[in-house]
Amino acid sequence: MPQRRRGRWDEEIRPQELYERTMLILGIGGIGQAIAERAAAFGMRVLGVRRNPRPMPGVEQVLGMDRWRELLPAADYLVIAAPLTPETRGMVDAAALAALKPDAYLINIARGPLVDAAALITCLRAGRIAGAALDTFDQEPLPADHPLWGLPNVTITPHTTASSPRMRERQIGLFVDNLRRFTGGEPLLNVVDKAAGY
Repeated sequence: MPQRRRGRWDEEIRPQELYERTMLILGIGGIGQAIAERAAAFGMRVLGVRRNPRPMPGVEQVLGMDRWRELLPAADYLVIAAPLTPETRGMVDAAALAALKPDAYLINIARGPLVDAAALITCLRAGRIAGAALDTFDQEPLPADHPLWGLPNVTITPHTTASSPRMRERQIGLFVDNLRRFTGGEPLLNVVDKAAGY
């Protein structure tokens, strides 16, 4: 029976402190920058990785894709927000997971194939990292017999991190703004670079 129905807690709640913890954002583009702003508001130290590194407000250090593994040992939270491209597929592999601290958390809001799922499961089962929050997987929906369902240190959501009650409103606003820009000969917003893959 859920603890709430019994009107008592059977176990001690151990909240995590975000203040002065380090968040490493792998893929600090538009979504990653929005995450960085929110993390900085909680007093977190923010590090970032992107294909073309450049200074960003609220981000202490931004490295390129050739050096991102250097930042892993500092991360309390590894947030994956990178696009899926041939270069990023499987980039969070066994070696990357081994570089994280034992009390680190992995959060994937991007694409499942960025993470080596077998290596992550091995890592989580062995307690080599504290846990993972996963919104995306190699196969969706995640099969009912998938090992991730049985791991107590994993939170699973059904690929819904982009959803919100106001998502449609924002999409329409972006479309209307881009239509105005297009008819006015102005640069469009959120243009996909087909060569880059995102």
